[in-house]
This record gives sequence, C-alpha cells and structure tokens, in this order.
Amino acid sequence: MQQITGTLVSLATYLALVAVGAFLGSRPVLRSRTLPWLGRFQTAALLLLIFTLGAELGANEEIVASLGVIGLNAFLITAAAMAGSLLAVHILRKYILKLDKHGQPAGSAQTQEKHGEKVKVDHTLTLLIVFTVALGMVLGHFVLPDALAVHCGQIIQLGLYLLLFLVGLDLGRQEGMLSSVRQAGLRVVLVPLAVMVGTFTVTALAGLLLPLGPKDCVAAAAGFGWYSLAPTLLAPYSLTVSATAFLSNVLHELFAIVLAPIVAQRLGYIETVALPGAAAMDTVLPVVVSATDQRMAIYSFTSGVILSLSVPLFIPAITALPF
Repeated sequence: MQQITGTLVSLATYLALVAVGAFLGSRPVLRSRTLPWLGRFQTAALLLLIFTLGAELGANEEIVASLGVIGLNAFLITAAAMAGSLLAVHILRKYILKLDKHGQPAGSAQTQEKHGEKVKVDHTLTLLIVFTVALGMVLGHFVLPDALAVHCGQIIQLGLYLLLFLVGLDLGRQEGMLSSVRQAGLRVVLVPLAVMVGTFTVTALAGLLLPLGPKDCVAAAAGFGWYSLAPTLLAPYSLTVSATAFLSNVLHELFAIVLAPIVAQRLGYIETVALPGAAAMDTVLPVVVSATDQRMAIYSFTSGVILSLSVPLFIPAITALPF
C-alpha cells in the first residue's frame, strides 16, 4: 500500500510540475518574449541530471560489470519497441482510419509521391549527452567517494523536478498547439495511442525471451525515446533497468533518423510519424517532415507531445506493478 501511495504522489507531482510550467508559459507576458535563457537553462539542467545519473551508474560495480549484456538488451528492446509501434500504426492507418500510404483517404486524388530532401540534423546535444553520461560513469567509478554517491538519487530527483517544470514551460509557449490538434481531428490522437499499444505488446513478448523479463522490458521501452527522462525515473527502481533504458532510448532516436526515409517510402507517412516516439515533437520532426510532407508536422508534433507526457505516468505505474 505504501508503494502504491508513493507512486500516486510521484505521478501527481510530475503532472503538477508540467501543468504549472505550461500555465506559466502560456501567459502572454512570457509567450510574447523570446526567453533565450530558457533553452540554455533546460540544457544545463538536463546535463547535470545526466551526469549525476552516470555517476550513480558508475559507482555501482554490478552495472559496470554487465555493460555488455545491458547493451545487447537495449538493442533488442529498441528493435521490439519500434517494430511494435510500426505494426500497430500500420494497422490503424490501413484498416481503421482507411488512409493510403500518404495519409490521405483511400482513393483520394490528392495523393502524390514525394521525395524528401535530406535535412541536416544537429546531433550536438545527443553526442553531448552521451559524453556527459560516460564522463559521469568514469568519475563515479574511479573518483566519487561512497559518501557522496549515496546522495546521487536525491540530486537526480531534484533535477527531474526542474526538468519537468521547464518542459511544461516550453510546451505552454507553443502558440496554437491545441487549435492545430483540434483541426486535425481525432485521428491525430490515435497515432500515439497505437504507438503505446504496439510498443508495450511487442516488448512484453520480447521480455519473455530476455533476462530482464516482460515488466522491466516494457518499463525501459516506456521512455518512447526520451533518453533523458526515462533513466532518471527508473533509477530508484533498478539501476540495471535505468542503464538499459538510457541506451535503448538513445538508439531509438538514432534509428528513427536513419530509418525515416525508408519507412516513408515502404510503409507510409503515418508510420513514419510513429517511428521516433517522443522525439517526433522536436529533434526528429524536421526529418519526418522531409521524408513525408508538411501535413505530417501536426501529426508528428502531437504524437511526440502525447508520448512525452505519458512517460512520467507510465514508468512509475509499470514499476509499481506487483510482479
């Protein structure tokens, strides 16, 4: 009962921080300003969070000794999550929404083949995050005293609160987001729901064959590519699952960038939107639009927002399951 109560309190706290941030960000006095410091402050908070997580992982001898196994599990979980999401969204697009591969009603005269231009994606932040967590692991393993290592969890928790507030603030500043979603209709919301169903179903099945088991595989995949948040949410539950989630969600974003043009051509535009998971709202958005067309921008952004907001809900709920 105490564990369930703690989970509910955490969920309420996460949602409250995002909601407060979104409310403040939507105020005209903030929305009308450029706020150049917001992005820098968010990046700084993220890097501090990731560094501390890396230090906590590096200080754990068991994690360091099993990095090879963790890497293999992360790859398999990523493959299962992406395959499941693509399958579920393909079924949704073709058999429920009855749209053609371009996201238009079947038989529509508006459909046309588009050869997306190559978009240069800035991987600086991704590389910086990977470097930061690696540096944290090295220092945590070789330098950090045990007396300080025990406080990493508290620092991670405080950093997570700050990051969620800043994410909400950024979302609140997105002018016209709700009106754009309403204009696109219900089907734009069904895409991330299908991603969730497909991801959880296939990763649970994969978990039957992996040493982590179905519950931990689903928990790692529930980050939907948000490699900065998912590991911090999982750290109090299991450092092994947290490390697996970090690698899995980094791979998720990288694979999405590489595979987006192929999926757009071979499967369909809606499926391409599903590919990046949470990153469909930001870093992979230009790749999705380039591989498909401008109509997919609202699909991609909305899917990324819904999946991102679901991460702090699903991960604590999954880890609290009594099995």
